[in-house]
Amino acid sequence: MEASKKLVAVFLVCIVMISSSVHVSMADGESNAEKFKKAFTVAATEYTVCYNICQKVCSDAGFGYTHCEMKCDEDCTARLLKERMEKMKN
Repeated sequence: MEASKKLVAVFLVCIVMISSSVHVSMADGESNAEKFKKAFTVAATEYTVCYNICQKVCSDAGFGYTHCEMKCDEDCTARLLKERMEKMKN
């Protein structure tokens, strides 16, 4: 019985700690949802520009739509991830 009381007490302390850290992180002004939306918009715009240019070049070279779609998706994703990793290193 004592062990279960201690387990419940530890669980409640953990819940209080987590809720207080979430509350403090939300107090910095901008919510995580807003930060995510801004970051997603920037990433989506960069990807779209890269993909459209790649798709045009690939289709002008005479390749089919599916080939170009797969190639451009892989190339643009890899390029954007590489750029992000380089930014994080610096």
